[in-house]
Amino acid sequence: MTAFLHGLLIGFSFVIFLGPVFFYLLKSSLEKGFWAGFFVALGIIIGDLICIIICSFGAIPFFKNTDNQFWLGVVGSILLIGMGLKFLIRPEAKKKNDKNLSKKMSKANYLAYFSQGFLINFVNPFVFVVWIGIIGYAETKYGFSTSLFIFLGAALIGIFSTDLTKVYFAQKIKKFLTPIFLKRLYQFFGVALIIFGIRIIFYIFR
Repeated sequence: MTAFLHGLLIGFSFVIFLGPVFFYLLKSSLEKGFWAGFFVALGIIIGDLICIIICSFGAIPFFKNTDNQFWLGVVGSILLIGMGLKFLIRPEAKKKNDKNLSKKMSKANYLAYFSQGFLINFVNPFVFVVWIGIIGYAETKYGFSTSLFIFLGAALIGIFSTDLTKVYFAQKIKKFLTPIFLKRLYQFFGVALIIFGIRIIFYIFR
């Protein structure tokens, strides 16, 4: 129980992280509705899960290799900068009534939202750095035992819960936002993604 509560607290603490996935999660939720945000959040958490599996079972040297970090960073930076430019140049900020939104979302490709949430998270080398640190800390406290995996599972539950909370509140505030404010907000998200992409470039060349 102690390991579960400890991991859950770590997961909840991720609510303060303002990484690229945060901005894409909010943008998808505000623009396309709850289920778009849900599938982005699902992609994010699956990316985290795969990171944990990779780092827990002996693949840490692979991600500490500078060549591998370089190519992972290249892919991540291209993805973030490309999506940022799309949000900046063509922000979709038109208000839609619930009927039209429901009709449109019934035909949406949720796999695309899942994939984009997964990729933005998984190809970011900083995500691996964070999880390597968390796993290292947990191993010193619990060893390579069942408690370790309870801790990590609870951390994932905490992260997924905070992401869904963001999606929920995005839907609550959306009705109070004007189209011009949404347009500016989406453009801000685009600039944020571009900055994160440039940051990764600096990281991999450093």
